This record gives sequence, structure tokens and C-alpha cells, in this order.
Amino acid sequence: MKYESRYVELGFYVNGEYRQFSGHRYATEDADEIAVLDALVSDVVRVEDEEVTEEKPAAKAPAPRKASAKSSAE
Repeated sequence: MKYESRYVELGFYVNGEYRQFSGHRYATEDADEIAVLDALVSDVVRVEDEEVTEEKPAAKAPAPRKASAKSSAE
């Protein structure tokens, strides 16, 4: 789950251990952390997972240069 805070570095405790947001964001899959974060409704908002955007195809390597039709010996 992903969460956003009104505060840049909001801190909270889970089972006696300190946790902290960084840059307004916090992500976790821990059930205890999720329970605490869901209870902080005045300061924290659960955000949906960002939609997966289609990846751009990797840039193609330039085609190998072909030999010139002109003769290099004159």
C-alpha cells in the first residue's frame, strides 16, 4: 500500500518501532503498519497504486554503416 502525508517527514510508531515518511510518501505491505496508517486519517491518505504506463521500446542501435559505393583508391 502507498500513503501520502500532509507532512514531509511524518513519523509514527508500530509495535514500539519508529517509522517515518520521506518526501510525503510511505509504502508498505506490513499489516501492522497498514493498520496504524489507516488510523491516521487526519494526516495520511492512502493512494492507489500508480497506473502502470506502457514502457517505451528501447532505442534501437544505429544500423551498421555500409561501405561506400565509391572506391577508396583513386
